[in-house]
Amino acid sequence: MGAGSILYIVEGDSFARLYTILSREGIMYRELHEEGGKLSLRVSLGHCRRFEKACHEAGYRPEQQEVYGAIKLGKFMAERAGLVVGAVISALLMMYYSDVILRIDIDTEDPVMRGKIIDVLKEDGVTAGAYLPDIDLVLEERSLKSKIDDLAWVGLTRTGSGIAVDIIEEVRAEKGITKGMPCHLVACEDGVIEEIELLDGQLLKGIGSGVTKGDMVVSGKIVTENSEWTRDGEVIEIKTRYARSIGKIRGTFVRTMVFEQPYDREVKVLTGNSKTLRYLDLFSAEIPLFAEVPEGWYEADSEERHFPEVGGFYLPMGITEIYLNEFDNRSQLMDEEEAFAEAEKSAYRYEQNFLSKYEILDRKCQKETDDNGVRLTVTYELYGDLCKESDFFIPKNIIRQEDEQKEKNVQHSENN
Repeated sequence: MGAGSILYIVEGDSFARLYTILSREGIMYRELHEEGGKLSLRVSLGHCRRFEKACHEAGYRPEQQEVYGAIKLGKFMAERAGLVVGAVISALLMMYYSDVILRIDIDTEDPVMRGKIIDVLKEDGVTAGAYLPDIDLVLEERSLKSKIDDLAWVGLTRTGSGIAVDIIEEVRAEKGITKGMPCHLVACEDGVIEEIELLDGQLLKGIGSGVTKGDMVVSGKIVTENSEWTRDGEVIEIKTRYARSIGKIRGTFVRTMVFEQPYDREVKVLTGNSKTLRYLDLFSAEIPLFAEVPEGWYEADSEERHFPEVGGFYLPMGITEIYLNEFDNRSQLMDEEEAFAEAEKSAYRYEQNFLSKYEILDRKCQKETDDNGVRLTVTYELYGDLCKESDFFIPKNIIRQEDEQKEKNVQHSENN
């Protein structure tokens, strides 16, 4: 009777004939009770029609009193169809959005670094709405590391329906480390060395020397030679030490940048229309509460989160509202003077963002025009750091031999 059963009440004087028919037909029942001309019994769902037919044959009219089991659940669901449909839709949405990126958390407070990471992720297709199983997090880690030089380490992990990006930004060492982390100082620009401040490492080029990008200027592999004459002749002792090259190699170099500005440009204009998108935040999953994404171009104006608070703690569920403003891209024609002014603004932004750590010694501009727009070529003569650190690794057995030699020397001195 796993599918359910029905409790029947049958009224009459004598039920002997009914018992005979039930026994003959093999109709299953239970909880039989007869009292005061009333017969009550529970009949399994599969035998209900045969039981009612047997009652009519015996001259009785059975009445259904209560249902049990799966049939009761089905009746309950039929009476509350809206609730059932809503639960099914919610379950399907949760199943779908569990494999879709709803949020990307980046562990940094630097807006510039955050912007670089978001740009790389967007370029690789890792954005909100992307299908999570199709994303190889290991390959994406390598992509971030190769495209952003300021990252010393990056790790991507899946957090429910989102991705967490943990990073360690590159920090220059202040003090030399002579074991395990050796590095060279390698030229990162084509220029001329004018100033040297060296704390550790072996200098390979001096002041006034010209360097090409990629040249080794300071080596972390320091080789020294000691010459001593004995009766057998000259004995040369060569010693090698590995160090982290630390210092500043400054000089002058030239950099040329081209800034182009077409006459016809697109300008973003607000239309005055606004929309509000609401999400149900449920244990870090953001479930949309809207049927479709509004058509058109929108930019986020503000975001509000509403989470219920109980006893000083916020529950892990609430509503997030994102307010959007609609905008339109419209074409705007500029004359030659306005186009050069925009190109100058681009050059100024470049200088503020990328040349702030250098001293600009000279700045030469060359202007060109054609039918489509203008071109501003700026040649900078700069003064600043010419080199960057380049790590290299040494075999562990070298360090191990050095350590063992030190231990032998110490033991020998103690024995003496």
